[in-house]
Amino acid sequence: MLQPHVESVDDARLIPPKEMLHDGSSSPEEFVVFGENFCQHLLVARAHLLPAAVVLDLGCGNGSVARALTRFLSPPGRYEGMDVNASTIAWLQDRYKDIPNFRFTHANVYNKLYNPGGQVSATDYRLPFPDAIFDLVLLKSVFTHMLPADVRTYLREISRVLRTYGRAVITYFLLNDESRQFIERGVSVHPFQHTWAADQLCRIVDPAMPESVVAHDEGRIRQFCAEVGCSVLDISYGNWCGRSSMLGHQDLMIAVKEPPASGVRV
Repeated sequence: MLQPHVESVDDARLIPPKEMLHDGSSSPEEFVVFGENFCQHLLVARAHLLPAAVVLDLGCGNGSVARALTRFLSPPGRYEGMDVNASTIAWLQDRYKDIPNFRFTHANVYNKLYNPGGQVSATDYRLPFPDAIFDLVLLKSVFTHMLPADVRTYLREISRVLRTYGRAVITYFLLNDESRQFIERGVSVHPFQHTWAADQLCRIVDPAMPESVVAHDEGRIRQFCAEVGCSVLDISYGNWCGRSSMLGHQDLMIAVKEPPASGVRV
């Protein structure tokens, strides 16, 4: 179990009410287990997160990872959470106001499904942080709701704010030979029967609401990472397409920001 470093934290205050449990959990107990398992088994064990790390949780949702990290991060370690849901961010800001190394910011980015009133497009969005300040950037269930051009922009920004050798931990629905075969057999939880009109390598479920569920070509995601000076360290495939997997629903990619090389722009 993660060990507490913030002794004064009241765990109960950090667990959202039932109407905010939109992260796959249906009870306070599931919310706690989900966040702690993700942090312990993926961020710490797989991405080698350290207690003094500076973390950006982009798409922090209702705070399941944040709550778990109050039991792990200790100053100078700190956490920045961002989300397009203004009301959720307001709730988190209130509940974490007495935890000085945890901060939450509303990202008012347009998303047809989750933030149709957003004031800036994802393609034009720039993270409100200086260069090279984060040791780890997490995007959980974010790129599964974004189209390729926007993913490319976000990866550029992620690389910009990562320190050299910092890690990006990102979940996807990745299209490769195996997952495409499962999709064609009709066993995928998400059918992905449509290609995105502007991009034949991207598959979607609902043409009327493309951002509802998006699958990206694995080869091109690797290419996008390489363009911004990041190398893929590890991929674990989830069970979304019908394969057997102990990881969970989505695919998980861990990439590291390499030292700048001649001719590489990040």
